[in-house]
Amino acid sequence: MIIVGAGPAGLRCAEILGKSGKKILLLEKNWEFGDKVCAGGITRKDLEIFNVPDEIFEHKIVHTALHSPKRSKYGTAHEPVVFMINRKEFAAWQKERIQGDNIEIVNGENVIKIEANKLSTKSGTEYEYDYLVGADGSNSMVRRHLNIPVKKVLIGIQYSIPVDREPRLEIFMDPNYFHSWYAWIFPHRNSISVGCTCDPKILPARKLKENFHAWLDKKEFDLTNATYQSFPINYDYRGVKFGNTFLAGDAAGLASGFTGEGIFQALVSGEAVARMILNKNYISEDLEYVLKYNRVQNKIMWILSRTGPLKNIISEVIIIALNYRYFENKINSSFS
Repeated sequence: MIIVGAGPAGLRCAEILGKSGKKILLLEKNWEFGDKVCAGGITRKDLEIFNVPDEIFEHKIVHTALHSPKRSKYGTAHEPVVFMINRKEFAAWQKERIQGDNIEIVNGENVIKIEANKLSTKSGTEYEYDYLVGADGSNSMVRRHLNIPVKKVLIGIQYSIPVDREPRLEIFMDPNYFHSWYAWIFPHRNSISVGCTCDPKILPARKLKENFHAWLDKKEFDLTNATYQSFPINYDYRGVKFGNTFLAGDAAGLASGFTGEGIFQALVSGEAVARMILNKNYISEDLEYVLKYNRVQNKIMWILSRTGPLKNIISEVIIIALNYRYFENKINSSFS
């Protein structure tokens, strides 16, 4: 069994398969695990899958803020709504959970060609497989091998800014800059991630970048020592099982089309794929939940993208509704 990609999905898949005694090969094109641009937040949904030790968390976020062009709503939750992680540290922890002499992990091995039951890497090595798992991200080579197009994609851009500040998660709804999406501030250890996302079919990436920088100037962010990052997010889901080949995480298009959230979906699908390989009759209730969750998120995105100038009114109504405890609890629970 070959797994291509050692992100959250690939590592979770390897962990489950490793307990089976089957021969597993995990290929990662980068020399470091977790080397992916990401806002770096996981939620309570992720923690229902497995217990993450406290030392992995940079912050447990209870302080939040939601902003519209005209007003803001600050809140303090009774329990954390988001847990901030460093992706490299999280990947290292996942890798430690993989046990068994039947697993071989190869870094710096970039897959460049896939054929029926065989693949080749840039190093010139060929590997044969009985089962193939594509956990290789939005630009998945395995997905291209399956001739499955990607027609629904988000573009995310962000700056990592070295600064110490209160660990508060902030969301900025401003249709004048971000159409149906929003900007965010995610606090990390000694830095913050400030970013935004959109579907380039609705708001072209060039225009998003222009709007983002105008918004950053308006908010007076100091980008002197900041690091610019951009990344695609695939939300074009077409399935996970295709004969003896499987897709998981971003490769399967399992990210949310509204929030861009993907770690939770990656962990669930990585485990589901592993169990499907081991048991052809296995049905993952967690994966069914992910698909339902994504449908709701994508429906919200679809509705907002078609509300025209009403988007400004909707953002104000959301802030007003959050002054009522019932709506605040519903929104926190639905996203976390």
